[in-house]
Amino acid sequence: MQINKVTRKVRLDSRLDAIKYQLVTELMFLRKHPLIDTDLTYLALLVELGPIPLKEFCHKAVLHVYGPSVVTDVEKHPVRVQTVRNRLGVMEKRGLIVKEGKGKKILRINPNIPLTKDGDILLEYNFLYIETQENKRTDSTARERAGTY
Repeated sequence: MQINKVTRKVRLDSRLDAIKYQLVTELMFLRKHPLIDTDLTYLALLVELGPIPLKEFCHKAVLHVYGPSVVTDVEKHPVRVQTVRNRLGVMEKRGLIVKEGKGKKILRINPNIPLTKDGDILLEYNFLYIETQENKRTDSTARERAGTY
């Protein structure tokens, strides 16, 4: 059996990127959770910051996503903070984050999601696809439906 191997080495620019790659692989690829880009950013920021009070996290998330100038905008800042809170509520219902403590005011990533954030990080995933007669038929049927041969 011949196996075609694809290897790619990339040096990441930030710890946040390393966390995002872990989240994408674990949640979107392996667990099939659809995530929008801002959810991914909020989750990565939460992993990087660790357990944090809800109010403090919302403020930091707004600063991270919209920049420091949003703090001086008295009309947009509260709306953006509420948007972050709303997304956090959705992610809590989906089991991606947990709220703890008195009044559920401390946020953290669900401990059942395996992630690392400390020290140097090497992400090494090995995925193997083995072609069988059954999945060959499935692939050709999908191509036929898509109109490509």
